[in-house]
Amino acid sequence: MRFAHTMIRVKDIDESVRFYTDMLGMTLERKFELPGADATLAFVKDPASGMEVELTYNHDGRDYELGDAFGHLAFYVASVDETFAALKAKGVPFSLEPKTMKSGTRIMFAVDPTGYKIEFIERPEKL
Repeated sequence: MRFAHTMIRVKDIDESVRFYTDMLGMTLERKFELPGADATLAFVKDPASGMEVELTYNHDGRDYELGDAFGHLAFYVASVDETFAALKAKGVPFSLEPKTMKSGTRIMFAVDPTGYKIEFIERPEKL
């Protein structure tokens, strides 16, 4: 068995694709209309890990609540402070600016266009 991807529903497919590619450096692997489902899917991939996120936009106008069961997506970075500065310069909003945890680990949380939280963990040895 091998993990395939994580799917999240988004409010604006183009804005979400731009966020994950232009702001986070992921690559757009494929984007297509799902026949019979009135939905557009876009798969973005983290080039370092190979992990994919499926961005799903339903055309029927439903609005989704993020809920409290899903937590966040997480990425390892070489420097939380450098990543923070780069993303802030691009206008990315944050729910938690860079912080050092009691363990000594540096983290921060950005927010994507739909409202999902994205954690960044300073762990250069994981890259």
